[in-house]
Amino acid sequence: PSTTLFRFMVGTIERSHKFALDTCIGRRCYENPAYLDMLKTRVNFDKMDTVFTSVSVFEVDKRAEYGFNEMQSAIESSLGKKIDVKEISYDMNLLGMWLRDNIGELHFPDDRILAYAMITGSILITCDKGLEKAARSVGHAVINPDNAVIDFSKTKSDLARLAKSKMQSIRKKIVSPVQSVQKAKSLALKPGKKIIWRSFE
Repeated sequence: PSTTLFRFMVGTIERSHKFALDTCIGRRCYENPAYLDMLKTRVNFDKMDTVFTSVSVFEVDKRAEYGFNEMQSAIESSLGKKIDVKEISYDMNLLGMWLRDNIGELHFPDDRILAYAMITGSILITCDKGLEKAARSVGHAVINPDNAVIDFSKTKSDLARLAKSKMQSIRKKIVSPVQSVQKAKSLALKPGKKIIWRSFE
């Protein structure tokens, strides 16, 4: 890639601290270790948290001859790091349904994986061209290792703007209760004091 594109890619990765793997990339890496070796040459996992979502646990355990835990352990061993599993929250389900209603080629449960990546600011890694296209259509950073060039070019469209607005409104709802609790604690405590929760048991 050009120097400009390379700098843009590096900047995008530095702003995010997490990769979200979808089910198809997990299965392909497990079933074809050479594919996982190729992925490791193209994507630097060392400084990034890497997660699967609970969607992948359900899909692999239901459809594959092997279990999710077996797949997860093999990929962790190859990467030399732990891969956490994160639940899909109620708000992610809501965003997922909105995405599916507005993106023709997006289907369940891929809509939940994309919603998770958007709300958490994770870079999505997938080899599913339909999911890749859906992510790009809403301006979300996505890596498909099958592509000759990895880029994070942003889509500027009405759909991308709507999706960003929807995501931000959901994020605001998630953050506000946390901030309210933190503010209440700061007002209730004297400087240097802290709540010892066992005192209320």
